[in-house]
Amino acid sequence: MRKRNQKDAVCCSRRRGIVLVAILMALWLLIIAFSVTIIDNQLNDASNYGGLAFLTAQNVDASTPLIQNTAHDAIGNSTLPNYPIDHRNIVSSNQLSPEVVSQCHRALWHTLETTTTVLQNQETFIITGDIKDMWLRDSAAQIHPLLLPNVYEEKSLVQLDPRLERVVSGLILKTAKLIRHDPYANAFSSVIKNRTKFEKIALGRHGYVATRNYELDSGCYFMRMLYYFYQSFPDHTILKKKEVKEAVHIMVDLWIAEQRHELDAFPSGELFDCFECRRSYWYNPNQMPRDGKGTKTNHTAGLTWSGFRPSDETCVYGYLIPANMFTVVVLDYMLQISRNLWKNSILNRKMTKLRNEIQYGIDRYGIIHHDRYGDIYAYEVDGFGNYILMDDANVPSLLSIPYLRYSYNKTVYDNTVQFIYSTDNPSYHKGWNEWTGEIEGIGSSHAHKKWEVIPSDVWPMSIIMKGLVSDNATEKIRLVHQLLQASASTGWMHESFDVNNPFNFSRPWFCWPDSLFAELVMSLTRECPQPSEGQYTIMEWLDSELLPGSVFARDE
Repeated sequence: MRKRNQKDAVCCSRRRGIVLVAILMALWLLIIAFSVTIIDNQLNDASNYGGLAFLTAQNVDASTPLIQNTAHDAIGNSTLPNYPIDHRNIVSSNQLSPEVVSQCHRALWHTLETTTTVLQNQETFIITGDIKDMWLRDSAAQIHPLLLPNVYEEKSLVQLDPRLERVVSGLILKTAKLIRHDPYANAFSSVIKNRTKFEKIALGRHGYVATRNYELDSGCYFMRMLYYFYQSFPDHTILKKKEVKEAVHIMVDLWIAEQRHELDAFPSGELFDCFECRRSYWYNPNQMPRDGKGTKTNHTAGLTWSGFRPSDETCVYGYLIPANMFTVVVLDYMLQISRNLWKNSILNRKMTKLRNEIQYGIDRYGIIHHDRYGDIYAYEVDGFGNYILMDDANVPSLLSIPYLRYSYNKTVYDNTVQFIYSTDNPSYHKGWNEWTGEIEGIGSSHAHKKWEVIPSDVWPMSIIMKGLVSDNATEKIRLVHQLLQASASTGWMHESFDVNNPFNFSRPWFCWPDSLFAELVMSLTRECPQPSEGQYTIMEWLDSELLPGSVFARDE
């Protein structure tokens, strides 16, 4: 009897084991079936975006988790004002000289009249000024004042004027196509040029690529332009074009891959088919360490890598904090457009995950304790504890954080500004000259005049930015007058000048700071723009259809 009971117990145990295994196998099959359904749905959804749904970095385990932080899900910070602050209702007309108002109009239209070509095929090409190539960053920044809301008759200038709408929509489309041509390039020529072997191999220049300095902010400026245009025209046909949607998806996948730059990651897929795209990014070994790869970075930091600063200088450490901040901002912008217009759930998930990881990286690695100033934002970090404390005049910069609309820590930012305007910042310069009196600002190692670095250089862009992030109207008025006095009697905002002699300047024709100057003045007075004070023409209109202009258009 005892043996029979033992035998029955063994059989019962075996039956229970078989049942348990059967249940587990059934659950496993259900999970597989569910996963296949999800993948099938994602592939169907991705077909509208060039099959990019499952882009992962080459040679990288895509499942490697990055720490996520969802504390910054809300777009913006309701406790922080939007900059530049609108002071038009409190500044009287006699507080700004007629010269300031006149130069505001000249600066506002400078890009249209000297650098803009309206092309066939709904495209626009805009050069920087005395360099005859189109920088993605500069061109988007040059037309930014045309997109500002409530500028004239409670509308943006592009809303008032079909020609200006055509200029900007054409620039959006052209930029999108150039991003497809090579998403790592920062500047493009209007025609294909013959390149030397060195230019092709060491510098990656091919096709229309003028310079292939991978700068994180280039894509950010494109997305900001796209968002501001969307604010004026929420249902515009240009926003629905395949090329535009693909360009956003391309940049997002590139930024995801460059989070793992250290692992030689690069994006792949049918949209990444350019001459230099199918390998990890590297540059001239004479300019970047480790055979052109750059200094070592922590691939789990959450931040996304940049080879170059907005000054076109190489980064010392690959995680450029102000550019990563700008990336968080524009990803929020693109999430708004995608949710409302494109309705692409895969892209939305990618962007949400990416912006949260970058935000985590900024919070974790981008704030450094300084013995004198307290907690401040670093300019560049590597994610291993190494960092550079400095700021550069070019935007995005640490000074420009409020202007970028990044949701920052005010105490940390205020401490950072104290650092920026001190001799602890190697780019800070202060001096005196007979035209401006005492003057200070931020320079850049990139500034040169005939390839000779200008001593104690200050960029007008940094003085303009000081005004754009100021909540003090009196201070802004002082700065715009000082900027004119520092223009060497030209009225134009040069690239840089010697703080002790503004007649020693670089780049007499540089439209980006002119547009920033116009934006600063436009935040102070409604006298700019006014059609009676200044109208525009477009340098070159090659499109067969000449659209009607507004009261601001001057036909010749």
